[in-house]
Amino acid sequence: MKKNNDVYFITLIDLLVQVVFLGLLLYVVAEADQEGPATTVEVDRNTVERLLAASGVSNLTELTDELSKLAPVKELKGMADFIQKAGGPDAAKQIVEVVKQAGGAKQLGPYLQDARDAKEMIDKAGGKEKVAAIIKKAEEGSGKPPCLFTEENGKKIVKPLASIDADNAELVFEATTPELEKVLTQMNTSYAAIRKLTFAEFSSAFAPLTRIKPECRYTLRFIERTNFVHARDAASKVFYLNIVKSKPQSAAPEASN
Repeated sequence: MKKNNDVYFITLIDLLVQVVFLGLLLYVVAEADQEGPATTVEVDRNTVERLLAASGVSNLTELTDELSKLAPVKELKGMADFIQKAGGPDAAKQIVEVVKQAGGAKQLGPYLQDARDAKEMIDKAGGKEKVAAIIKKAEEGSGKPPCLFTEENGKKIVKPLASIDADNAELVFEATTPELEKVLTQMNTSYAAIRKLTFAEFSSAFAPLTRIKPECRYTLRFIERTNFVHARDAASKVFYLNIVKSKPQSAAPEASN
């Protein structure tokens, strides 16, 4: 609905049916005056009078005057369009009731803008079905329990599989662990083969782990020495990350002449 209709949104809702009715009446009278024969005009005028009586007004002028006090007649087409798009008068009244309970159109303003932004984002992402598939895929990963725990004071604490350093270009394991060695055996690889990898190499090397352990996810202590997210993105495809921020590594100083 256009913004210039918002002011009249609440006050006109109880007259929505009358608005549509008014348009019908105007059409009937105009057609009768311009084209219909005398007998037809008289029948149509009698019908109009009965309908006006049922509406609680004496004539079209009175109904038009009452509506004009609430809004310019030119605004009423927008209201009729809203009724149609909402699914009819009953559905439109339900929408208005929700708006009232939320504090009115002014209170909902920021949220409506958020909703428009969200719709625009969803459309750019390929539509609701594609976004739903992305969310489902993310939930399938993030909803799995961690694979390793330790007990402290009767509570389960997530235990990292190993610690890994992440900079702008590589992911480097600080040291091996018994748990990591067991995982590497299941993957038919060795610690030497995975100790230092680029982001793409890391994702490829550990991709089989999601098939080997589909029921849970291992956690890495992730020492992040970069302000970029590429390292984090590569590791989080397979692992949960216990992120520890560290000062980014500076570039090596140039040799002096």
